[in-house]
Amino acid sequence: MARTFSRRRVLALGAAAGLAPVLGACGDGGSSSSNGSTGPVELPTYKPVTSATPDLAAEPAGVSPGYFSYPTASSAASQPVRGKAVTALTYTYDPIAPALGSNPYWQNLNDRLGTELKITYVASADYKSRVATTIAGGDLPDMVAIQGVVQQMPAMLNATFTDLTEHLSGDAVLAYPNLAGLPTDAWRSTVYDQRIWGIPVPRARIGTVLYTRADLLAKAGLSLQPRSWDEFKQMAAALTDERAGRWAFGQIPFNTILEMNGITGNWPGGVGAWQAKDGVFTHSGTTPQFAQALADAVELVKSGVVHPDQAGAPNTKRNQWMLAGTTAFTIGLYAGWGKFYGQAKDVPGFRLTGMLSPTRDGTGTQVRTPGPTLSSFTAIAKTDDVDRVKQILKVLDWLCAPFGSSEYTALRYGVEGQTFNRNGSDPTLTEGGRSQTLLPVRYLAEASPVVYEPGNRQAVQDQYDHQVAGVPLAVPDPTLGLYSETAASKAASEQQELDAVLLEIQLGNKPVSAWQPAIKQFMDRVGDKIKAEYEEQAGR
Repeated sequence: MARTFSRRRVLALGAAAGLAPVLGACGDGGSSSSNGSTGPVELPTYKPVTSATPDLAAEPAGVSPGYFSYPTASSAASQPVRGKAVTALTYTYDPIAPALGSNPYWQNLNDRLGTELKITYVASADYKSRVATTIAGGDLPDMVAIQGVVQQMPAMLNATFTDLTEHLSGDAVLAYPNLAGLPTDAWRSTVYDQRIWGIPVPRARIGTVLYTRADLLAKAGLSLQPRSWDEFKQMAAALTDERAGRWAFGQIPFNTILEMNGITGNWPGGVGAWQAKDGVFTHSGTTPQFAQALADAVELVKSGVVHPDQAGAPNTKRNQWMLAGTTAFTIGLYAGWGKFYGQAKDVPGFRLTGMLSPTRDGTGTQVRTPGPTLSSFTAIAKTDDVDRVKQILKVLDWLCAPFGSSEYTALRYGVEGQTFNRNGSDPTLTEGGRSQTLLPVRYLAEASPVVYEPGNRQAVQDQYDHQVAGVPLAVPDPTLGLYSETAASKAASEQQELDAVLLEIQLGNKPVSAWQPAIKQFMDRVGDKIKAEYEEQAGR
């Protein structure tokens, strides 16, 4: 077990490193090696829970179910909560919702729960510092969303939060049926030092998507799925007309090119950039396939198919280019797919699909980088009051009610006739409901994702088809469930320096040969140590 540190000591350690992205990706069910230790821990038993039969089944494993319309609401398996108020700290990506006194949506949640849910939240960009100061002050709310990894993560959790293993491990989780419906992989990144420390907020297994204006490709007579690198380049050239102000890509599709060369992992940032075989870890940046992918990216940029202003352009600008038809592709996380439909409501014929990466030569097996298994997990402040822990777990279980249940409807839409109305069976938020439902309860806990786009059957089918094609290709991240103190405490600045060299090469400001000394420096400074820590935990 890790040493126990005071909260102020943990703060000092965490503040020195800041928070890094969660290193989770996809894997299969079963036991897991815990973060920061060796040997398996029994993860919560997985028992799927649904409120309504989907129109598109969750098959193969890992694919989200699809619904063409909102099902008739029924009560979920969650239990009403009683007892004193429950407090929480979490984050948001949205504007601030109205306060409790002027928020009927929030008031209804408390009525349904049978207890008061008091939520404090801040913008995601400011969240890591808020958590650090809250831990330092020692006066934690009952629940805290843990977003990312800090230095001495196992020690911080042990010093500050409640060990939930006896409440959730194995069949114990069945006392909270909606929590038992959360996917096995999502629990892995909640485990440190052989203990379960929180409730995961799960995400779909599809990660980064090469979003494709399918209507533009159809107009140009192009296939939605090229079969090789050569076809990919030909497609890009056909979509580019610099004089007309059109380019294929709004940014360099480097992850797509990596996957064409058999490499998974999100770059820049290097998240998930490790491969493993028989317990031996290899950083993908050291492989010949990575060097080939880098040369391919340089070739693509030189061919002029990438928007000339792509360097430094924010994602919002790149999305605007794609929506306007200035580019045919943009790259983003799968969780943002549905937002494009609202933004493109006035674009004639708009259709969005996701393109998979072909193999480089058109033969062999395609691969895909999986998405993170969770966006965060919610921990319970350290307490010896078992009854209080059970009450808080009931709150979290209620927040995980499945899609279509009356609880889910209350969580996402509020009160019919007040915060939402129906278009057929589909709920539609009122103007007041849109602001009230910005209360970020979903960043404390929520059910497994489904595919549902109100009134847009084609959008549901396209998302579902992309998952069916892409999920089986996902290569599990071998670092999932492992913890590297070196990665958490020392790698960030080295990774930034490595990514800067990567970008300079792609833009043609440095030769491809500049990569080898850069990756060697990274490995010498931190990479070899990270590799050793992963291999030790993997039982090498």
